[in-house]
Amino acid sequence: MKKLIILLMAMLIFALVSGIGAAKDITVNSTDSIKAAVNSAASGDTIIVKPGIYNENIKVTTPNLIIRSESGNPENTIIKASPNTSVFNVAAINTTISGFRIESGETGIYLVRCSDCLITNNDLSDNIYGISLISSNNNKILGNRVNSNKMFGIHLDSSEGNTLLNNAVNSNTRGIDSIISNNNKILDNIVLNNSQYGMWISQSNDNNISGNTVYECGNNKTDSGGIHQNSSSGNIISGNIVAFNGGYGLFECPACHNNRMYNNYINNNRSANINTRDTTWNVAKTEGRNIVGGSYIGGNFWGTPEGTGFSQKSADKDEDKDGIIDSAYIDSSNNIIDNLPLVLVSNPQLPILPVASFSTNVTSGYAPLVVQFTDLSENATSISWDTNDDGISDNSNKTFVKVYETPGIYNVSLKASNNNGTTEPKTIQIIIKGFKVYPVANFSANPTNGYAPLAIQFTDLSQNTTGWNWTFGDGVTSTDQSPTHTYSTAGTYIVRLTATSENGTSPEKTAQITVTEQSSSNGSSSSSGSSGGSSHHSSNGGGGGGGGGAGSSPEPQSNVQVKEISQAYVTNGKPVKFDFTKNATCVVYASFDAKKTAGKTTAIAEQLKGKSTLVSELNSTEVYKYFNIWVGTGGFATSKNIGNPAVCFKVEKSWMQDKKINQNSIVLNRYSDKKWIQLPVKCLNEDNKYLYFTAETSEFSFFAITGKAVEKQNVTETKPSTSTSELKQNNTKVSETEQKQKTEQKSDNGNPTSIPGFEVLYVMVCLIMTFLNKKK
Repeated sequence: MKKLIILLMAMLIFALVSGIGAAKDITVNSTDSIKAAVNSAASGDTIIVKPGIYNENIKVTTPNLIIRSESGNPENTIIKASPNTSVFNVAAINTTISGFRIESGETGIYLVRCSDCLITNNDLSDNIYGISLISSNNNKILGNRVNSNKMFGIHLDSSEGNTLLNNAVNSNTRGIDSIISNNNKILDNIVLNNSQYGMWISQSNDNNISGNTVYECGNNKTDSGGIHQNSSSGNIISGNIVAFNGGYGLFECPACHNNRMYNNYINNNRSANINTRDTTWNVAKTEGRNIVGGSYIGGNFWGTPEGTGFSQKSADKDEDKDGIIDSAYIDSSNNIIDNLPLVLVSNPQLPILPVASFSTNVTSGYAPLVVQFTDLSENATSISWDTNDDGISDNSNKTFVKVYETPGIYNVSLKASNNNGTTEPKTIQIIIKGFKVYPVANFSANPTNGYAPLAIQFTDLSQNTTGWNWTFGDGVTSTDQSPTHTYSTAGTYIVRLTATSENGTSPEKTAQITVTEQSSSNGSSSSSGSSGGSSHHSSNGGGGGGGGGAGSSPEPQSNVQVKEISQAYVTNGKPVKFDFTKNATCVVYASFDAKKTAGKTTAIAEQLKGKSTLVSELNSTEVYKYFNIWVGTGGFATSKNIGNPAVCFKVEKSWMQDKKINQNSIVLNRYSDKKWIQLPVKCLNEDNKYLYFTAETSEFSFFAITGKAVEKQNVTETKPSTSTSELKQNNTKVSETEQKQKTEQKSDNGNPTSIPGFEVLYVMVCLIMTFLNKKK
C-alpha cells in the first residue's frame, strides 16, 4: 500500500517537473526585439531569429540559452549596436550564439566570466573588438569570420582552457590577442592582413598554437609581424605557416622561456627576432609528413620570399632523403639552433582569398527594368548578393534575373567567401528611371499691363521641368525659374517660356504684356497696376504699389546693379516679412504690420550702381550703398495700409576697415519730400563678413547707407545687441515633434506555456481516494 502511494506520488512529481521545465522555442520576427526575447527566456530555451536588420544591445544573463539565426546565413540576419556598446554582452554559462552578422559595436560578442559557451558561424566586422573573452574558461570559438575590426579580432584576457578553431581573422589591427591567458588551444585559424600583429601572445603560458596560417601581417616595422611572444613560456608553436609578414615572422622577448617551435613554415624577409636561448627549435626526428612535404618531422623550414633562406639554399644530401637538411640552422645571435631544419619537398598550401566580381546586362533604364546578374568571382566557395540595397543578402545564385519596378538608385553588391575569409564587396550602381514624362511649360504674369517702367513678376507653373528659358520680347532672356523683369519702354511684348528636362523640351508657352507711356503731373511719374490703382514713385519717395501683386519700380534699369524679389501673403492684423534669401543685395528683409488684406504681394529690393537720378545729392562723406524697396502696386505701402515698417540691411566689414568707418556712425538715409532723412539704426548681429542693422522707417522708397570715418585711432565700438533672434529666425522655421514611445509587444511564441500538471494531479488524487476506499 505504502509503496503504491509512493510510486503514484513520484509519477505526479515527475509529471509536474517535466511540464514546468520543458524548454521552448521563441521566434523573433524582423519587427520584434531579440533583447526582449532573451530577457523573457528561461534556461534551456532556443531563440530563433528570422532574417532582418536589428539594432540591438543584448545582455545575456540566463544560462543554457541557444540564440541562432533561422537561416544560418549571417548575411541576412544582421545585428547592429548603438555606439560604444556591445552587441552581445554574455554573463551566463553554456550560451550558444550562431549565424549572425554583428557590426558597429564596441565589442561584437563580449563574454565575461563565462564557461562552456559556443560562438560559431558568425561574421563580426566594423566593431572595435570582434570577440572578447574576459575571465572566461572552457569556451569554444569555432568557424567565425572576424574581419575589419578597429582593434583586435579575437581577444583573450585572463581566460583559460578555451578553443579557437577554424576562424578567419583578417584585416584587424591585431588578429588574435592573448594576455595573461593560459592552456588555450589556438588551432587551424586563418590570420591574414592584420596591420600590426597576426598573433600577440603576452604573459600567456602553456598554450597550443598549431596549424594556423599567419600571412601578410604587420606593416614592415620592427614592432610588427606574424607571431609575437612577450613574457610567455611553455607554449607549443607547431605546424604553422608564418609567411610574407612585415616586421618579423617570429618574435620572442628575453622574458620568454621553454617555448617549443617546430615543424613551422617560416618564410619572411626577417624571419625571426629571438632574444632568448631557452626555446627549443626541433623535436626528435619522427616519421610523418612534415609541413613542407618531407617524410619526417623535426625542425622548421627557414626561407625568404626571395628564395635566399637557409632551407632554400641547403639540400638533403643523405641517401635516406628524409627531408632533413644535414646541418643545423644557427642564426647570427646563436639564439636559434635548429638541429633538424627542413628542406622543401612541396610548398604548403598558402591561403588564397576570394575576389568578388560580377557583370550586368544593363545598368540603367526605365521601370520595369529587367537586369541579369552574372557572378565572375574568383576563388570563391560561396557568394551572397544584396540586390535591394538594404544590407540584406537576398540571393546566392551564380546568375539570375531581377525585375526592378520602382524607380530609384540601387547599389547592388556581391560578397565572395571561402575558407580563408570574405572579401570586400563588389558594387555596381543600377539606376531605374520612372516612365518617360515630357515637360509642359506654363506660367502666370502679374501684372500684364501698366505704365513704364513696369516690373512684372513671372511665376513658373510648368510640370516635369528641370530647366527654364525665358525671352521677354525686348531682347532680354533669363533661365531663372520665376524671374522678375522690368519693361522701361512702352510697347506690346510677347513673353515666351520653354521648359526642359532630361526627357526633352516642351512647346513654348506665350503671354502678351502691354506697357504704356508715362504721363507727367507736378513733377511726378505714375504707373497703373493691375489692381486699377495708381502709384507715385517720384522724388517725393512714395511707397510702391497700391494693392497686392507684383511691385513696380520707377528706377531706370540702367542704374540697377542687382535686384531681388520676395513674396508674402498680406493679411489684415498680421505681421508681414519679405525675406530676401538669395543675398543678392544689401537688404536682408523688409517688414511691417498689415492694416489691410492684399493677398499674395511682391516686394522688390534694388541695389543701385550709384545715386538715383530721381533723388537729390546726399551730404555725406562716405556712401556704402544706394538701394530702393518697392512693395505691391498702386500705392499700397502707405501709412494707411501698413504700420511699423522696418528694414534690415548688412554692411561689409572690409568696407568699414578700408574706409576707417566708425561703426557708431552707420546711418540709414531715406529720401522723402525732396530731402534725405537720417534714420537711427540698431546693430543686431555680426558674422565673419558683415554687420547686420535694422532701422524703422515711415515708408519704403529710396535709401542710402552712409558712415563717417573715425577721427581718432582709439575708438570704442558698440557691440551688437545680444538679442539676435529676429535675424537668426529670418530663414529658419523650428518645428517640434513629440517623440512617441513604442510599447513592446510580446510575440505569441514568447508567452509562457501553461503548467501541464493540474489535470495530472486531479487524476492521481482521484485514484488514491478510490484505492483507499476499497481498502477500507
